[in-house]
Amino acid sequence: MRKFKIAVVLSLIIVLTMGLIACGSNSSKEANSEATNSKANKEIVFWTSLTGPDGDLVQKNIDQYNATNPDYKVKLIRMDGNTMSSKLASVTRAGKGVPDLALIASEQVSVYQNQGMLESWDKYIKGTKINADNYVKAAWNVGTVNGSQYGIPATIDSWIMYYNKDLADKYAPGALDDNIITYDEIEKAGAAAKKDGIYALGFSWSMQNFANLYLQKGGKYSTDGKPSINNDTAAATIDEFKKLYDQGYMNKRGEDTTKLFENGKIIFLPEGTWMLSEMQKIKGFQWGETFTPQWDANHIVQESGSPQFVMFKSNERSEDMIKSIVKFLEWLQSNQLEWVKAGGNPASLAMLKNEEYTNMPQSFLLKTGQKAITILTDPAASFANTEIDNSMWDMLEGKEDVKAQLAKIQQTVTDKMSQ
Repeated sequence: MRKFKIAVVLSLIIVLTMGLIACGSNSSKEANSEATNSKANKEIVFWTSLTGPDGDLVQKNIDQYNATNPDYKVKLIRMDGNTMSSKLASVTRAGKGVPDLALIASEQVSVYQNQGMLESWDKYIKGTKINADNYVKAAWNVGTVNGSQYGIPATIDSWIMYYNKDLADKYAPGALDDNIITYDEIEKAGAAAKKDGIYALGFSWSMQNFANLYLQKGGKYSTDGKPSINNDTAAATIDEFKKLYDQGYMNKRGEDTTKLFENGKIIFLPEGTWMLSEMQKIKGFQWGETFTPQWDANHIVQESGSPQFVMFKSNERSEDMIKSIVKFLEWLQSNQLEWVKAGGNPASLAMLKNEEYTNMPQSFLLKTGQKAITILTDPAASFANTEIDNSMWDMLEGKEDVKAQLAKIQQTVTDKMSQ
């Protein structure tokens, strides 16, 4: 669940609802040029919204693939999420300049497929290594819509938890023995650490913390096809964080939880797998990575996202090119080491044979927690989580009544989804 996901899917829905961007735009002209050149140069044009250091690591993997001298080399085109959503809407409407391959967020697969914009992989991957047995089940299922495969999983990005082992041993002795930290254990650690000015829990991205605990408690974002967030489970989820806040066991609004953690002021910090490079800078104490905090140690739920490789419908993509795309994806199954250095896990099980990967801290999730991985694909979740994010601190601080605010959020989500 990388941070680009929510902005991208919301932008996508708005673009698709309000009308597709005119095909004569500069973005479309650039895309058309890329596509034309790809056909002449036997290149696979691959669009992604992974920018910055993450995108650099993906590029390294692609450079390695291109060095194998494939029939079609891969050309990576990077852009921010909103730009990519707009360009995809434009070029698919025009029928020209469509990327040969694209990487989209897990929530987007069903949205694009419902718009009739995606090509099924089914006939192209039959008899190849691209099949359900070779991927993490939850990640593979994201790309399955109405029994057909429209997405092939790339990675798994999760809202896990980093911990300060020294502080955990001091204030929560034995809690890490099973590699699972419960909210009860966080509360006990908070009671022990408060006198020393140490927070038990770092609370940064509200909607991620909410989503994980909400799902652990059995919460659902839709009921009978309608948004459902105004319920007792959602209220109880927020109340759990409010209790920790009121007791002084977690940080205040506006405090930089990453810096607090790095300075030894937070014991447990739920954060994204994408924060790995930041954590690797820590020298003053021993840190580790484990599941996000759990409500029930016997029923682990680890909410995640799984970006998917998709093909948008196009008459410009040849059969030979598609075969080469499949070969590229097969190669990636066991050659994704550079990509996962960003912190995420591979979706391909073949990477479990790579010792360098299995020595990475995030690999615990594939080694021991595959069954816990839960990936949200409900479109209502993106809308609801965004509204939760906007108002969580007001509810925690008592500025807004929890149940009254949930009723407002429910109405807002319903209104937005009906537009």
